[in-house]
Amino acid sequence: MRNTLDSVFFFLLDLCILRHVSLGEPYNPQFNISFQNKTSVSKSDFPDLKVLTVNLSHNLITTLSSDTFTNVILVKSLDLSYNLINQPPGDLLLPFIQLVCLQISNNRLQRLPVEFLQNQSALEELDLSHNSLNSIPAKFFHSNLSALRVVNLSWNNFVIYQPWPLLLWNSVNFDLSYNKISTTANNLGQKQFSNQYGSDIKVNLQFNNFTQWNDSFYEDLFGADENVAEKRILLIPDIRNNNWTCDCNIYKFVSSIHNSFFLYARMEALKVKCYNPPHLRDKRVFYDVALNEFVCNLTSIDNCLVQDIPNMNTVYVDCRSRELTTMPKSLPLPDGRKLSLNLCDNSIQSLDNVEYADKIESLNLSNNALKFIDGNALRKMINVIKELDLRKNSLKYLPKEIYVLPYEKTYVEGNPLSCDCNMTWMSDWVNLAPGYRDKSLECADANGNHHLVKEVTENLPNCTNVTLIAACVSLGILLVIIISIVITAKRCPSETKVILFKIFRIHPRDKYVGDSNDHDMDNVAYISYDATDPQVEKKTNCSSQTEI
Repeated sequence: MRNTLDSVFFFLLDLCILRHVSLGEPYNPQFNISFQNKTSVSKSDFPDLKVLTVNLSHNLITTLSSDTFTNVILVKSLDLSYNLINQPPGDLLLPFIQLVCLQISNNRLQRLPVEFLQNQSALEELDLSHNSLNSIPAKFFHSNLSALRVVNLSWNNFVIYQPWPLLLWNSVNFDLSYNKISTTANNLGQKQFSNQYGSDIKVNLQFNNFTQWNDSFYEDLFGADENVAEKRILLIPDIRNNNWTCDCNIYKFVSSIHNSFFLYARMEALKVKCYNPPHLRDKRVFYDVALNEFVCNLTSIDNCLVQDIPNMNTVYVDCRSRELTTMPKSLPLPDGRKLSLNLCDNSIQSLDNVEYADKIESLNLSNNALKFIDGNALRKMINVIKELDLRKNSLKYLPKEIYVLPYEKTYVEGNPLSCDCNMTWMSDWVNLAPGYRDKSLECADANGNHHLVKEVTENLPNCTNVTLIAACVSLGILLVIIISIVITAKRCPSETKVILFKIFRIHPRDKYVGDSNDHDMDNVAYISYDATDPQVEKKTNCSSQTEI
């Protein structure tokens, strides 16, 4: 209620002063008491109510009261720079109805009231540079500041860049140079911004403490469903003169520029240079560094080099010459990344079915001590693997599951492969490969003779017993069947006799035989009797001559 009454009071006062000014005589629009070593100022210091400019700079003013400027509401420019002001009252500017320029630079400001700019819809320029500000209230900048064009926050103590310009409806030039900003964030408590596209927003972030860029900054601002790439480009800040680390954290930002016309516009803001890593120092981020050079070193496993390469959607693991005897049990792998794993020049004895096998795009196990390959691991690799290098190992046999990998993607030269019946399938595997693939792979038989794998068939000497083995297996199966029949016949003789009669029409070992001398008999009667079922129907199909 008090705020409402104050607003009404100042509104009526404004009308009275405007009327007085319009009817009055010509006046001097400037009021200057700068360089006077004044420690305070009050409304009594302003005898002329019609001034348009107030200059209180270069004094020793430490505090101002809420009613200091109630007599000069028509002021358009207020200069409070080079004083000792720590925190102005929240309603200090409330009397002003057309304030355009406000300068409070080179003071000792540590905080600002959230309502400080509440009614300043005419404000165009705000200079708060050379102070000790490290934060700004979330609602300090608001959409009612429709005329604001220049905001100078340089030479303060800000450590986080918040999306303050996006709170405004208009084009604006934000100067945040010479602060201590090292990261970006959105702690403003909202996701919807007035100035969403910001085609005329200019943000100066030069000479700060940036080393890495937060690639998720714009996704956090606008959400995944918006055209984030377009907004990322339109909101390019001036990030020159920072100690940038050219790694995977800045990849999305750089790749967005690479895919836009801004790359060829020779914008001054794009002349950003790398500081780290040392081999990229002083190279221009957007022009001299290839996208596949923006990599990050991840947590080391077994003293291996582990790098995230977003341009290739790959994590590269270099474990060469690390004296490993087994494959790493687990590896750091960001979501969606494939794995390129170099394990050559170690003492690994088996290709195991590790948990990351289905992510392996490239695997180099050359020059190890491989003797065994888990077929399940090969099955998991089938949809991802592009290259498998098993050269110079101790493999005598390859599991047949390796057939799921094309021969042109698999290198097994330099292994003591044995020419026997376990690997005759390899001839088809090699022969089906494209013509550009070298097919001179060899194996050795029991006599030490070398043969081309593509020519190895079952006609090898040590494969001639295949027919004998097949015959033995067949005879064994037949013997099992016969033994089963004999056992069944002994245990179920009656059923066996019925089956034999049905199939072969014979009665083996019959106890009751009809009169074989009576050839005039047409039928023989059989009587069926079941002592446990009185309802059994006895049927007799016989002639008048029946012998029982």
